[in-house]
Amino acid sequence: MRVRGHLMLAVLLYLLSVRYVSRGPELLFSPFFAFYCLMAMVGALFPDVDWALDRVIPRFGHRNPLTHSLLLPVLLYLPIYYYGLSQPLLLHFYDAFTFGVGTHLLGDVIKRGNLVWFTSGKREYAWYLLNGIVESNGLHPVR
Repeated sequence: MRVRGHLMLAVLLYLLSVRYVSRGPELLFSPFFAFYCLMAMVGALFPDVDWALDRVIPRFGHRNPLTHSLLLPVLLYLPIYYYGLSQPLLLHFYDAFTFGVGTHLLGDVIKRGNLVWFTSGKREYAWYLLNGIVESNGLHPVR
């Protein structure tokens, strides 16, 4: 899936999840809703940071399991958790970001992902599905 596809998938699924799933329709009327959608779009592009890392770190590879997984979003959450920053605005931004990352991984399932370090297509699909579903549901324990 290309950039445009990842962005459209992230925004569409984020809007549907806010309206019909657990994120709550009250977010639709928030003055920050456009920024939440923007954060979902940033999250949808975030796993492809490995394109830049491949230029700096030889043989890092596109679709590296380190960037196409839960690892980086969890590392981003650690300062929020450690410093007790439980403001709803910050958590909604983080939630939208991780949702975007999750939609990116689910989008990579659609077109065979060619995940680096994985030789089996079944393991690759399991990796994308597991990480994508968990990230799309939100990582932080405090809602």
